[in-house]
Amino acid sequence: MLFFKTQRGQVVLNFLFAFFAAVVILGALFKIRHWPAADEMITLGLLSEVFVFLIMALLVPPPEEPHWERYFPNINTHPDVERAVTGKFESTPLALAGANNNNPALTKLEDMLSAADITPANLGRLSENFKKLGGTVDKMSDITDVVSATGDYTSKTREAANALTQMKDAYIGAANSVQHFNTAAEGTKQFHEQVQVLTKNLSSLNTIYELELQDTNNHLKAMNKFYSNLVQASEAMEGSVGDAKKAHDQIATLANNLGNLNKIYGNMLTAMQGRA
Repeated sequence: MLFFKTQRGQVVLNFLFAFFAAVVILGALFKIRHWPAADEMITLGLLSEVFVFLIMALLVPPPEEPHWERYFPNINTHPDVERAVTGKFESTPLALAGANNNNPALTKLEDMLSAADITPANLGRLSENFKKLGGTVDKMSDITDVVSATGDYTSKTREAANALTQMKDAYIGAANSVQHFNTAAEGTKQFHEQVQVLTKNLSSLNTIYELELQDTNNHLKAMNKFYSNLVQASEAMEGSVGDAKKAHDQIATLANNLGNLNKIYGNMLTAMQGRA
């Protein structure tokens, strides 16, 4: 264990801690990424961490605390407790009075403080002056708040003036809108009158259209009657043509029969003449 108190031992400990910490992080990386052998790597990492903790518990020496009481004899003494127990508490500036006999540096520092007239009374007055300065700074902060409030009031007043200007513009716009609305109302009245005239004209056109439609209907009826008579005449003509064809056929048959009869009579006459 004494080896690890040396500079070389500290270097070895830092190397071991860094090395095994890297193994732990590598095992966690394998487990997070689900790489092959992730379980083995995370096990190795956790074992490395156990080994590091064992080294810290068994081999790392505790840190050495410096003996502050040699330089500050009153470091373990509380002023209030000492005053309550003994009724007094003696101290020098920076509480170094008990160590000036054995430390030349502290003795010289105390001499310098005494030469500069830095005594508890002067330090008390300095503390009071700092308190007064703090009060003055607080009052200056209040003045700053007043100035800030005044600036806010000015900005709010400016915003109110802008709002009034916008309200005036809105009122002017509303008045113009009302005027345009009145003009639009007059235009609407004229439009209504024109619509009434248009309605009358449409009524007249509708009456004329009804008359024309009635005349057209009568004309269509007459045309339908004419076409009906024409169809009947066509049918009659078709019947006459058939009768004429039949008569022509009968006349042709009659002529043929007469021709045959003439031949017969001719042959009979010829035969009778031959016998005579």
